[in-house]
Amino acid sequence: MNKGKLLGSGVTAEVYEWGEDKVLKLYFNKFSNDEWVNREAKVGYLVHESGITSPAVFDKVEIDGRKGIVFQRIFGKSIMEHLRIQPWELYYYVQQLAVLQHNIHKFSVNGLPTQKEKFTYKIKASSCILRGRLKRILDYMESLPDGKSICHGDLHFNNIILSGNKLVPIDWNGAYTGNPSGDVARTCLIIRPPTFSGVPDPMNMLSYYPRLLAYQVYVNEYMKIARVKYEDIDAWMLPVAASRLKDNIPGEKKWLMNIIDKRLAQLS
Repeated sequence: MNKGKLLGSGVTAEVYEWGEDKVLKLYFNKFSNDEWVNREAKVGYLVHESGITSPAVFDKVEIDGRKGIVFQRIFGKSIMEHLRIQPWELYYYVQQLAVLQHNIHKFSVNGLPTQKEKFTYKIKASSCILRGRLKRILDYMESLPDGKSICHGDLHFNNIILSGNKLVPIDWNGAYTGNPSGDVARTCLIIRPPTFSGVPDPMNMLSYYPRLLAYQVYVNEYMKIARVKYEDIDAWMLPVAASRLKDNIPGEKKWLMNIIDKRLAQLS
C-alpha cells in the first residue's frame, strides 16, 4: 500500500493517511531505527490492550528506507485545534483533561517502563546542565512513593483528539507505569506559563493569565476527583522539572532551573 495524504508532522515523524481507517507514522531518518520503532509499537500495543481508549497498533512497515508504524486512525481534531475556533471553551476542556487523566490512571499493565526509569534517563541526559544537582535530585526522587498506574507522560491538548463525543489520547511513546501525581505534575508544567522577568510584553500577558487560571482549574479538578492533596502533586515537581530540561523547550531552561534550585533549597 502507498502512503496517502500528509496529515501532520512533528519532531520525530510525519503522519500519513493509510487506507480509509488507518494512519502511518513514518519516522524521520534520525529516529528510523528498530529500537525506537519497536519500543513505540510495543507501548502503543500494551496501552490499547489494557483497555484504555487509544489508537490500536496494526503493523510496522518500511518505506524508502524509513520505518513506520500503522495505527488506527482517530477521526477528529485535537482539543488545541478546537480551541483555536472556540477559545471560550478553554476551562471546560481543562476540566475534561483532568477527568480523562484520572480515568487513564485507573488502568495498569505489565511491560511498560517505570516512571523512575524514564525520569532517571531524562534527568541524566541533562547532567551537563544540572551538574552538582544531579545526585541530590535522583536521591530525592527515589524517596517518592512508587505506583502502578498507566501514565501518558505527556498529556496536553495537542495529544488529545476530540472524536465525536469522545476524548482520545494519542502519542503514547512516553508512557510508563508509576505514581499518578508525577504524571499530573508534568501536565502542570505544560499548562503553567514561565514567570516573565522585567516588563512583560502585552501579548505575553494575554496568554499568561488565561493559562495561569487554566492551571488552577486543572489542578483543583484533578485533586477533587482523585482525592489527592496538592502536596502529593507538588512533591514531584523537582524531578519532573529536571526531566523536562531534556525537551529543550525554547524559553523554559531558566524557568525550570529556578524551580529546581528553589526545591533543592527547600530540602536543605
